[in-house]
Amino acid sequence: MVLRRGSFVLLFLAACGGGQASSAAPADLATTGEGAVRAFLQAVADSNITRMARYWGSSNGPAASTGQPAGYEQRLTITQLFLRNSPYKIMSTDPVTGDLKRLQVNLSFDRTDNDGSTCIRTAPFTVVNTGKTGWIVTSVDLTLVGTPGHACNAPRRPT
Repeated sequence: MVLRRGSFVLLFLAACGGGQASSAAPADLATTGEGAVRAFLQAVADSNITRMARYWGSSNGPAASTGQPAGYEQRLTITQLFLRNSPYKIMSTDPVTGDLKRLQVNLSFDRTDNDGSTCIRTAPFTVVNTGKTGWIVTSVDLTLVGTPGHACNAPRRPT
């Protein structure tokens, strides 16, 4: 009798999946545009490309789920190199004209050059509400953040 009761409990837990999968998904969901930017930048700070891919993609969903665009891992690696070690502050969040599912989250970054000079650079992050997978970052203009180690220098003109 004890064996049967124990078997029933094991079968019940197996059928329910142990309850872990359903509780993990909502915690990973960004419920606001600012939340998506914060989660993305935390993944940048942690050097976690896999987690960055969860909070970056297109209106079709996160790159981690869609596998798109091709070569997204390399793009995120470059993004991580540009944004790491840069304290930031969210300045404002504005709707994108003509698209109710998109917001522009404007950030300021404290940047330091190799020579020790410091400056503040601002850059917009565009985020989209994908519905089922929450808010994700869809674009960042890295040129506005500045080249790592040279972020405060004036941009050079090509000759």
